[in-house]
Amino acid sequence: MTSDVDRALDELYGVPPKEFSAARNVKAAALKAAGHVKEAQAVRQLGKPSPFLWATNQLARQGPERVAHFVDVVHRVRQSQLRDPRTAAEGMKTIRAELHALTNRAVEALTKAGYRVSPSASLRISNTVLAASVDEGLVNALRQGRLATELPAPGFEVLAGAEPERRLHLVPGGRSAAPQRALTDTRSDRTAKRDPAEAKRDQAETNREHAEARRAQAEVQRAQEQTERERLALELEALRREAEQRRAAAKRAAQEVRGLERQLAEARRALRVAEREATGAADRARRRTHS
Repeated sequence: MTSDVDRALDELYGVPPKEFSAARNVKAAALKAAGHVKEAQAVRQLGKPSPFLWATNQLARQGPERVAHFVDVVHRVRQSQLRDPRTAAEGMKTIRAELHALTNRAVEALTKAGYRVSPSASLRISNTVLAASVDEGLVNALRQGRLATELPAPGFEVLAGAEPERRLHLVPGGRSAAPQRALTDTRSDRTAKRDPAEAKRDQAETNREHAEARRAQAEVQRAQEQTERERLALELEALRREAEQRRAAAKRAAQEVRGLERQLAEARRALRVAEREATGAADRARRRTHS
């Protein structure tokens, strides 16, 4: 990608949605005139971003270090959970805190740009940020503020460190189902051949692994429930903001109505005065005529 194309894309993704189509066509024409025919065609085919996607892309422009920090946090948490599933709850708590801060900054950008923030705005922004942060093919676009489409929230298995196409299944001992069955079968054979003390130790070890798996699953469940509570909290916060905006708009409208009512009352008073003066002037004119 040439510096001209790179600069054009960077500028284009910073343009507010209302101005995007016109700016895109100008950039495409300039690239074509500079000899970048294929790039110009690709730019012309770019779709107009939604206000939520535009606000998400502004995060990288307003605070690139914060976006980079969030990506790093997500990566570290995923790696940590692969090593020890018990860290799931604490890791998700860290991600939620960082994601909440980024989402609020994007919502502020929306508000400052004059867009009305709907109850779903925060959720759509946070879903896109989180999904891009765990996608190797999109994380650089998130860092650069060049995401081309909104994204759905990633599944919990992705946050737990599994690849999107390989679902993570928690089973006793943290192993896949087949190895676990093999392990159980092997231990059963050993138990039949060994003395009762060894069999008892094997059983105790199996019980400990099962208990550890149950604790890990409980941690994951708590993390999922907390994530859902956070999602609801974001929606409630968006609703609260919208209600405040409506109250403020209603207050302004009421003030305008009172101002108009005062102006109307003053106009009526002026009209009555003018009518009295006109009547007096007419009376005086008639008297002069008769005299």
